[in-house]
Amino acid sequence: MTIWVLFLSLIGSTIVGAQNQPNACPLDTAKNGQTITVHGKTQQEPHDLAFNIMGCNDPTILVYAGGPDSGVSDNQLRKDANLKRFKTYTSSVYKSTKNDLCGQCMRYGDVEATLTGKLEIATIPSGTTKDGMGFLHDASGKVVGASGFGHPDRIFNYRIVIFSVADAKARKRPRMEK
Repeated sequence: MTIWVLFLSLIGSTIVGAQNQPNACPLDTAKNGQTITVHGKTQQEPHDLAFNIMGCNDPTILVYAGGPDSGVSDNQLRKDANLKRFKTYTSSVYKSTKNDLCGQCMRYGDVEATLTGKLEIATIPSGTTKDGMGFLHDASGKVVGASGFGHPDRIFNYRIVIFSVADAKARKRPRMEK
């Protein structure tokens, strides 16, 4: 009996400890449309800027408030030195020269920041399934829409519309020459 009680208390404390981990993914408890603040590192995708949030497995697509498909007014974007630095870090490329191994290579790597913005979560309506490209299919297999974020494929489940940036830092990459 005593061993059984010890076993149950050990299991119970392990479960409670796992629920209170400081590195838990904040997206697990967030709601669609909620304003959140998260910390992470950027990840360049072919057509998108993704963000790896500390503690989360799935990357999140980033767009700026006021952007073409953000659905949020430009007035909500805090245009300050932090935003300017973040944009520089995530968009600067080396100009091509005849000695380059890689024209248009990113100038900065390991771009890290704290972002505040509106979280959007892709949903899959009842009665549909989502394929690897982000298309929704009904029970017969017919394409009936799309779900997710990213271009051209809607494979990401989360998107943050950026309102503000803090603590932006990066590591400058060396120029790749022949």
